[in-house]
Amino acid sequence: MAALAFAGCGSTEPGASRNGGRAGGGAGGSSNGAGGTGTGGQLAMGGAGGTAGTGGTTGNGGATGNGGAGSPGGATNDASADGSSSPRGNDAGPLPCPANATFCSGFEAAGLPDGAVYRANAGPGDWSRDFAVDSTIHRSGNSSLRVKSSAEAGTSGSFYKMLAVPAPAGAFWVRFFIQSELDIGGPDHNAFAMASGSADPNDSASLEFAEDVGIAFNFHDVDRWPAGYGRLTSGATNPYSVPRGTWHCIEISFDGTSRAQQLFVNGTQQINATSYPDTAQAFAVFKFGFVQFHGPPRQVWFDDVAVAPTRIGCP
Repeated sequence: MAALAFAGCGSTEPGASRNGGRAGGGAGGSSNGAGGTGTGGQLAMGGAGGTAGTGGTTGNGGATGNGGAGSPGGATNDASADGSSSPRGNDAGPLPCPANATFCSGFEAAGLPDGAVYRANAGPGDWSRDFAVDSTIHRSGNSSLRVKSSAEAGTSGSFYKMLAVPAPAGAFWVRFFIQSELDIGGPDHNAFAMASGSADPNDSASLEFAEDVGIAFNFHDVDRWPAGYGRLTSGATNPYSVPRGTWHCIEISFDGTSRAQQLFVNGTQQINATSYPDTAQAFAVFKFGFVQFHGPPRQVWFDDVAVAPTRIGCP
């Protein structure tokens, strides 16, 4: 199948940052006492009315305390230094898009992201049967992209559920945050992202970010694992995986021209594969989602996905 034309670089909608801080309420004084000044980011409560003065009229209530200027609050469940965070994520706005990005999305809008093409090995259907914008779990902004489990009713039934987006020809970097309801790096072969020559689900020039006895690259089942992990030359196994239920920052340098592929997980390099694959590849597309070669089925979430000719980095 011929490669599909893509729209221009999609951008995220700016999300409003949420300020933290506690509400500060000025306490009402005694008779005719003025309310104290609030210190929090939210509107302070008014001062309580004063008590009745002895032999006098009832004391006037203290003036309503004004809310202090809210200092920027820390984002809820901020990502840690290694890029991971709690399952919900944080409440800051989506990460900014690189100026040279060919695709970038924080999945803040309800529809299919600009520039993305939905593909499945199933009959024609809308992308929402296999994907959903999820406002309950997100790494930043207000939402993320959820890949539905094949066990859910109404999905396409395809083992292949991917969105394809444009990438710089030959070599490019991707950065995305991923979370799964199962550990990523299990013993069976499944794929979460890949570089390809076209949007065709059956493109033979596809190099996967996969799991197969640990986190791996996979090109037609010719696998590479991090040094000291996966299938060892001794025949033993020592799989490297990342835990479920938390966000992880994945950076990959796909280079089909020079045949050099790199993987960084939460800022630490885990794979540096040279002379791999065996022949040069004309990569032009990045795909992400879930390909359930062996299972088990699961939900997977993506957030802050960006594709560019240069390294993007984790915040």
